[in-house]
Amino acid sequence: MTDRSPARFPFDAVLFDLDGTLVATDRFWPDAARAGALRAFEELGLERELPTRRDWMGMVGYPLEDGFARVFEDLDGPARAVLMERCVEEEHLALRAGHAVLLPGAQAALDELSARGVRLGIASNCGRQYLDAMVGGLGLERWIEESRCLDSRGVHDKAGMIEDLLWTFDTRSAVMVGDRISDRDAAWANGLPHVHLARGFAEAGEVAQCEAVIDGLDELLPRLDQRSAWLRNLIEQLDLMDVDSLALTGGPASGKTIMARDLARELERLGRGCQVLGAKAADSASADANRWRAALSGAAEAGALTLVEGRGLRELGLADLARRTLVLEISPAVARRRLAGRDARNGVPDAYQVAVEEPLRAACEAPWGGEPGATELRIPADNPLGPGSGPPLEA
Repeated sequence: MTDRSPARFPFDAVLFDLDGTLVATDRFWPDAARAGALRAFEELGLERELPTRRDWMGMVGYPLEDGFARVFEDLDGPARAVLMERCVEEEHLALRAGHAVLLPGAQAALDELSARGVRLGIASNCGRQYLDAMVGGLGLERWIEESRCLDSRGVHDKAGMIEDLLWTFDTRSAVMVGDRISDRDAAWANGLPHVHLARGFAEAGEVAQCEAVIDGLDELLPRLDQRSAWLRNLIEQLDLMDVDSLALTGGPASGKTIMARDLARELERLGRGCQVLGAKAADSASADANRWRAALSGAAEAGALTLVEGRGLRELGLADLARRTLVLEISPAVARRRLAGRDARNGVPDAYQVAVEEPLRAACEAPWGGEPGATELRIPADNPLGPGSGPPLEA
């Protein structure tokens, strides 16, 4: 296989947490918070030991009210409100003095992602004033198209921010990058893969299952580009530059639709035309099924590869017409989580419960049926980033 054009980035969008992911919050927050606390203690007439630097940094990545409630649980609500207000005032003084900086590797990663046409967004558990100060003060508007925070309209948590960014960008081909388990939870709540930045501000022992772990932002693009290498490897294994038809199937929420789209894009980049048809489990006598059969039967004459993707290919009578089959295998636990994230956030809270445990497990473990043949390739699809680093996902 010979590359005909520059590789296309394998995701439409990359979403970032802010503090500890793009911004070196440790450069200004602990000192500013300490100064604010000293002011507040004097104002309130309090005699109390000041939090440690580690305590202050433990607040980063969560809603600030939650952090203050945890660290200052001995204070009542009004006292904590005064304390937080003074700390935030000192923080903004530090920001105006130019104490905030991007983390190493952030600018280079943002430059390359932007140059490759990737849509970039921020989801941060901060307020609008802080977010605007960061975006404007650090020049993030050069790269970041959209940003969301706890003050954004219609948003109540980070999962809601990600949901809104996906809707705005009109895609589900996206990745969330962050340094806290709350970032992973928000990504998974939307059915997205999460890349954990190990050099961020996670507390000791805060290790989360995720799709990939990187030590710095300089590793982000090489890790995400592994999906492109994965696609090229599948094309070679299935000999798709020469065959005229491919059936792509798999368990529920195994990523069939995006995999079909990405395979078609990579094939076209390599000079091989590809048409994608989406099939759903339906009456095999339907007009659509007949159209798909005709497309597969005439694939050789068209000179392009015809790719039909869906769960109902066996029922539609399309199984034996394709020259190659690709089966995406996914574990029931990951399927359930993705379905919950994909459907529950789209107003279908019980959609993932339609298939109970045994049918779901059967659909995941044997989505195609029969023994693998010479023209069939089964691949694990729990991780849409492709093979690579990351704590194991639940089985």
